[in-house]
Amino acid sequence: SAFYGILKPMDGVTPYRLEMQAKAEIEEKTNLYDYWGDRLYHSVIDDSRTIINLASKEYSKCIERYLSDKDNYITITFCELSGDKLVTKGTYAKMARGEMVRFMAENNIENPVDIQKFDRLGYTFRGNLSSETEYVFERKIIK
Repeated sequence: SAFYGILKPMDGVTPYRLEMQAKAEIEEKTNLYDYWGDRLYHSVIDDSRTIINLASKEYSKCIERYLSDKDNYITITFCELSGDKLVTKGTYAKMARGEMVRFMAENNIENPVDIQKFDRLGYTFRGNLSSETEYVFERKIIK
């Protein structure tokens, strides 16, 4: 959260609308990326050095700028075929991110490779489009 930082499932929050990219002058910082600095990165990294990135590009920047060669950073991409190319549809991607968190919790996922078994909301893993640092899931549109 741009306002609260890292949140846990039962943390209480007050409704607000503050984007990470918003201009803000806080403690002599001119934006929220500088305000949070490396605190968000340090709050999500652990001894495994693995981070599964389900955040939007706007929020991913908070972590990516502090990654080291020791970190295993895997971005999850949700897309669908539109015409002849794969595109990310924001609303569906947001729903899929939440469903992915549920899937990982329900299945006690500890090995990132097991994330590839995700098959909810019509999404399936596309190994031919994926890499060690990006797992691509495509949603099949039923017409």
